[in-house]
Amino acid sequence: MMLEWLLLSIAVAQAPSVATAAPQVSSQVAPPAEPRIEPYAGTLREGRIELAQLSKLERHGDAARVAASLVAKPEFEQHSESERAETLFAIGVVHGRARQLPEAVESFHRALGLAGSSELGRDAAYNSGTYVLQGAEELRLQIPEIREKLKLPPLSAPSPQGAPSVPSAPHGGAAGASGEQPDPLAVAREAYLAARSELASAWRIDSGDPDTRANLELVQRRLKELQELEKQREQQQQDQQQKQDQKDPKQDPSQQDPSKSDSKDPQQDQQKDPDSKPDEQPEPKENEQPQEQQPEEQKPPAEQKDAQPDKAREEMLMTPEEMQRLLDQMQKIDEQAREVQAMLRERRKQAVKKDW
Repeated sequence: MMLEWLLLSIAVAQAPSVATAAPQVSSQVAPPAEPRIEPYAGTLREGRIELAQLSKLERHGDAARVAASLVAKPEFEQHSESERAETLFAIGVVHGRARQLPEAVESFHRALGLAGSSELGRDAAYNSGTYVLQGAEELRLQIPEIREKLKLPPLSAPSPQGAPSVPSAPHGGAAGASGEQPDPLAVAREAYLAARSELASAWRIDSGDPDTRANLELVQRRLKELQELEKQREQQQQDQQQKQDQKDPKQDPSQQDPSKSDSKDPQQDQQKDPDSKPDEQPEPKENEQPQEQQPEEQKPPAEQKDAQPDKAREEMLMTPEEMQRLLDQMQKIDEQAREVQAMLRERRKQAVKKDW
């Protein structure tokens, strides 16, 4: 469910915003009936060849109709698993080139279920994760800090009558309970996590594939980048809160009533009491020189440079064993997070349940 929502978010984010309101359709007019899908007349192999030709010519609409007709064949389920897996893989490629991500990922998942750990299954898992990763990269460009970093123009606010940039999140998603638009950073993070899960399937089948490894490392860098952005936002909020507290006189008791201030000036006390003597300082002993304040030792520039984190070391490639351990650990963390979210949702349901 979450993956479907993320794919829909990616699809809507790619669509251009609508500037004017859509014309209202009369409630008396019945919606047009969907055309009946005719089963493909040829064989599955002939259908795959036609799909490749239509996709190469960028006739995505015709290719989608052929794909639907192939699956609608009554004897489709009677073919061998390898034949059906190749057909579903070809259908996934067609939908992916047409940027129809939900349909592409669904087709690749079905092909993976039939192909298993074969080469075709690995390619299906890799393609599924790569398409989700491409969508996550597009969602990343909607984050204001990223656009400013890349010197891209800021996104204009959507028109009240136009289409939103991203759809509302489902229950437990990134959107708030008040129906506000979800934070682009949170949506992008969910997309990267989904891409990592998809690519992990391909990594388990073939841990030596360099493309899968490169995509997984890119996902990790993106997640770390988003985590740093969150920390910067929290620090900015704290700084703004401190500035507001300093500007607000209610937060500073000394500005409310100067006469009630408990602070005293010792110089004023000495002026009021002329008989008071200044604090006696002990006289220095003979042959004793006053100690000079030693300046703080400063590290040489070379040592200060070595103390800074080495960004180049962070970008080093991980070994296959380290990557596998990292994936296993991330999977355990994701499972624990899902269990906690489920418990919280169950508690919220019990809290709002009325006792009749």
